[in-house]
Amino acid sequence: MLRKLFNDEAGFVVSAELALIVTLVFTAVAVGVAVARDALVAEYNDISDMIGTMDQSYTVVGHSATNTVGPVATHGTNNSFGFADLGDSCDCDSVALSTIAAKTQVGGKATSEVSP
Repeated sequence: MLRKLFNDEAGFVVSAELALIVTLVFTAVAVGVAVARDALVAEYNDISDMIGTMDQSYTVVGHSATNTVGPVATHGTNNSFGFADLGDSCDCDSVALSTIAAKTQVGGKATSEVSP
């Protein structure tokens, strides 16, 4: 009976195919997770750049109210105040768009010019 079990190869093809399918599925999932991770990190980088470029400066203009009925007197005043957002080490520099190498068509021939 033990010899019959060792010589039986009826399930060998199914298990080999299953091992191959599991290996391919695992590889595809690993690649898919890596791509999703890279996309998520890129989106987080975009969000951090957006937060870093925000200018949080504000100014409130002062005002005063005077009495228009009876003797002229000031009811109350408010001085102006504000906050100037200075540059930090984590702030992003503003993005400047420029053309690095523009191609122009001159007499049927493409030439490139470099602009600063």
